[in-house]
Amino acid sequence: MPFDPADALLGWAIGKVADTVINQLSQRVKGYFNKDDLQMALEKGIVAAERAEQELASDLLLFALWEPKEIRSFKEKVLSQQEINQELKRPLENQGKPRLEFLKAGFSRVAAPKKLNDVALERWLKNFIDAYFEKTSAIQFQVAWMDYQQQVIHYFQDVQFAGIAVEGQIIEEAKKLTTIFVMPDVVGEKLRSEIERVISFEFDALRPREELAEARKRQQELLQEQRHRVRQAENQWSGSKVLASQLLKKNGTKKVVLLGEPGSGKTTLLKYFAVTLAKGQTADLGLAEGTEWLPILIQIRELVLHPEMSIVNYIRHFAETTLSMSPLPGGFFEAWLQDGRALILLDGLDEVAEDRKRLEMVQKINTFLAQYENNRAIITSRPVGYRRDFFRTAEYAHHLIQPFDDEKINTFIDHWYDTRTRDKAEAERQKDSLRKALAENDRIELLARNPLLLTIIALIHRYQAQLPRERYKLYDKAVETLLRTWDANREITNHKTLEYLRLDDVRRLMEQLAYWIHSQGATGDNQGGTLIDKDSLLSQLSRYIQELKKNLERYQAREEAERFLKLIRERTGLLNEQGKDCYAFVHKTFQEYLAAQEINDRKGDGFEVVLKHIQDHLHDPHWREVLLLLITQQKRMELVNCLNEILNFDDPPYDKWLHRNLFFAGSCLAENISVSDSKLVDKILSELVELETSKSSDDIISSKVFRTLCGLYDTEFEQAALKKLKQAPIEKIGKVRLQNYRAALGDKEGAVSMLLNLLRDDNSSVRSRAADALGELGETSEEVISGLLNLLRDDDSSVRCNAAWALGELGETSEQVISGLLNLLRDDDSSFERYNAAWALAQLGETSEEVISGLLNLLRDDDSSVRYYAAQALERLVKKSTEIVPALVVYLEQNPSEENRATIIDALWRFIG
Repeated sequence: MPFDPADALLGWAIGKVADTVINQLSQRVKGYFNKDDLQMALEKGIVAAERAEQELASDLLLFALWEPKEIRSFKEKVLSQQEINQELKRPLENQGKPRLEFLKAGFSRVAAPKKLNDVALERWLKNFIDAYFEKTSAIQFQVAWMDYQQQVIHYFQDVQFAGIAVEGQIIEEAKKLTTIFVMPDVVGEKLRSEIERVISFEFDALRPREELAEARKRQQELLQEQRHRVRQAENQWSGSKVLASQLLKKNGTKKVVLLGEPGSGKTTLLKYFAVTLAKGQTADLGLAEGTEWLPILIQIRELVLHPEMSIVNYIRHFAETTLSMSPLPGGFFEAWLQDGRALILLDGLDEVAEDRKRLEMVQKINTFLAQYENNRAIITSRPVGYRRDFFRTAEYAHHLIQPFDDEKINTFIDHWYDTRTRDKAEAERQKDSLRKALAENDRIELLARNPLLLTIIALIHRYQAQLPRERYKLYDKAVETLLRTWDANREITNHKTLEYLRLDDVRRLMEQLAYWIHSQGATGDNQGGTLIDKDSLLSQLSRYIQELKKNLERYQAREEAERFLKLIRERTGLLNEQGKDCYAFVHKTFQEYLAAQEINDRKGDGFEVVLKHIQDHLHDPHWREVLLLLITQQKRMELVNCLNEILNFDDPPYDKWLHRNLFFAGSCLAENISVSDSKLVDKILSELVELETSKSSDDIISSKVFRTLCGLYDTEFEQAALKKLKQAPIEKIGKVRLQNYRAALGDKEGAVSMLLNLLRDDNSSVRSRAADALGELGETSEEVISGLLNLLRDDDSSVRCNAAWALGELGETSEQVISGLLNLLRDDDSSFERYNAAWALAQLGETSEEVISGLLNLLRDDDSSVRYYAAQALERLVKKSTEIVPALVVYLEQNPSEENRATIIDALWRFIG
């Protein structure tokens, strides 16, 4: 009798079996299975078996001589057997089909003493097994996908800081990737023909020329070429800048090579992609919603350790070992790959150290991606060691990760402290402190554009409550991380690379090398280090290594120098290969810091070596940072000698008007040095304040005085400097300028209070500058906003304009502020007021109908500056609200010849495109 799923008793038995089988599954797998799905699989198997049985002759039927009641009772007993249940769960745990012999034995055992027809029984069971396995395999693939999702999220979502050692750090708690991640920008590559033209030109310029055989002439050639290189750098990577998430857009290139400098965030980006897709958030990456994607993230340094494995087999090996997954169904990854729904993320091609192995890996990747050509893929590498012909241009788009800009640094800081400090007020205080520390030092701010170095900076700030005023301590930690802890955490060990040198020798050699390189000349580039010829670099390294390891032969030192250079270039990222056989420090700051350390190490020969460098290089811009980093490390009595050497330096006659010695001495104090001679400090501060009050000071000198004195913030000299400024004649400093000093030197509250009073000063110039100062200070108290609103009705136009600017800068979006700015927007007398109001409204992001209407009206203004600022404001606001788009379309239709038409079209294009 055929099985009828409506049979209540048998249906109940099947449901009970489903419960039993699911309960017997391993804990990991159990939660993914649905009882109803398993019941359907059992029912499908029984139906298939009994339909096949109907085709047999009556004497071959399985239950030929059985009563219907006996048949139903038999099935219930069979399904309740523990041995049968164990077989039924096999496909659910990826152990293959239920085994025919085990099921056959179970059936025979229950049937006894009656006998079953062996031919019929085997046929019945084979049909049941095939149908049951087919149904459970579909379930199993879905279960495997869900399990894989969870394991990918679990494995890749934590951001660890174990490779970054910071004083005061006990154990930095891992953070969820998505809570602190900042999406970087990338730029595309120019067309191949243009790149080849640029590269060819640069390589021709860098080829050694016989007529310039002397080393010094060669170095001068390199310095000139480096200055040219700074201007040419944008030629290769001049595509439009986009968020890295847009690389995966449906209409984009399927295969991408993503290049990035050490610490630029390549690995973190790929982990973010993998976790985001595993969570099903496809829209966040520009992919079509409603489609499941399988992220496959492969660390190429791990893949290369398994040369015998195909990439597909390695993926399975990684999932079942590293991700600790249950054995996966056969063909699981192949099914996704063949369907074109996998995102293949191959990270760190540059980490394959040997050129031969790297080329073999490139060939392996090319073959794999060609086999599964419909999938999307991203391959990352450092530029060093990457050859442009590894992956064909026609199939692979090449992009370069960009450094963080100010907005991304600020976003990182927000994420950093929002995830670490529960007290919101304290979190904001910490954010402001770190932002201020970065803003006060352009060298540190340059380092912060690298995500790894920004993380180091943030860790130091978190565990030491502030960034050290002694910048050398910050640079020391960054270099230490790059040379030791960060790369050690990536399992790159020293003994595999160097033969004679120990890891402790690397730092010493880098200091010697940095000093020698810095001595070769200035670059004209504030970021990159001095360009050096490879042969010269290796020769110098060989000499240093022989001095360090005196038992080495010259050829051994040369070979070790080559290994050392390879280690520093490929693993630490401190030195980069730039062009053909030329090298430079990736950041000039590291070159300067390590050069300063080398000079400091030479003090064993006497302190005169420090004074000699001051005498030789004071006021040379190329050596300024080296000297500051050197001086700040000296002891209290030695600092007195350094400052006296600076103040008494014999400058040319014109320096009595430039005051360079005084300004440099002030910069030394700003490094938070501790000087034993208080009279000497008092002399420096007094001369700076005297220069501030001098009527003979021009704008440049005045600006330098202000920056130098404000640089004393958070040092032991700030209160002494502020006291001297307060004692100076107010008419010589200026009422508002004194408050700017107070705010910069730790008395912001007092400065704001006084500036509020100055908003009511009889002098309109004072009122105007006070409004400007409040905007710069970022103070958003009710009293400040009220005072600035009053100035929007001031009799003086410049006061009204500065008040509008300050309100826009402060970001206050109250009804009163918007209303006041709209009134200025309609001012007929002053075009200056109209475009300041337009700028402020754009800053505030106000997209009300009244604001948009007012800005559109300004596009017809008689003053071209007003029209320009109105168009810029609309372009900015179009990103804030879709309601603006229809208004802009109407404007374009009514004003076909308007000169701001291009700006409006550009705004629409950015929003819609």
